[in-house]
Amino acid sequence: MSSEPLLRQKVQEAIRLGKLPSRQPDRLWGGAGVGIACTICGKFVTPDQTEVAIGFKGDGLFTGLDKYHFHLHCFAAWEFERAMIERASD
Repeated sequence: MSSEPLLRQKVQEAIRLGKLPSRQPDRLWGGAGVGIACTICGKFVTPDQTEVAIGFKGDGLFTGLDKYHFHLHCFAAWEFERAMIERASD
């Protein structure tokens, strides 16, 4: 797993490039990993690891949710950076 500063740097870049949203998700799930690659680090979240998935409602043109899957530590880095952006805009 990557170090926290490196994870936060990856998150900052992904948000800046529009690959990750910077707002609170509309849905949040957690549980054992299902083998999907983490949106941030790209490594698979295995069944012995905790996975966090977040979803965002579409813009009305498409049905369903935009979903992102994370390792727990990667999610924490995203949540930290997202909250920093939110506080800066207040």
